[in-house]
Amino acid sequence: MEFAEDHAAAEFIIHSCSAEGVRVNGQDLTESFMLLPGQPVQAWSVAAGESLKPQHFSTAIEHQPELVILGTGADLQLPGPEVYGALLSREIGLEAMTTIAACRTYNLLAQDGRNVVACLILPA
Repeated sequence: MEFAEDHAAAEFIIHSCSAEGVRVNGQDLTESFMLLPGQPVQAWSVAAGESLKPQHFSTAIEHQPELVILGTGADLQLPGPEVYGALLSREIGLEAMTTIAACRTYNLLAQDGRNVVACLILPA
């Protein structure tokens, strides 16, 4: 799915998302990754279908975003309460959705200037 381009001041723009991968700022990505404010695109060692643990989000937590957008692949996979608790205890929201929906949501929030982190699971 191609996304319409908006020339807002977002640091990262997700240009497209499909089963083959995600295109961010002209870079094609085919493995799970994170988008963190002020950092280059960062590999995220989480595979589709893997049970998510609080430690998977430690890097995101360090950046103290107001919200983490979690893309769980082609199917919605809700993390357990321990993951939600680890983020909420630091006043960080967590929204889980399919990766395509997460890409669209990230673009909207980042272009609006929100302090948001994207954690996106892609098939290996």
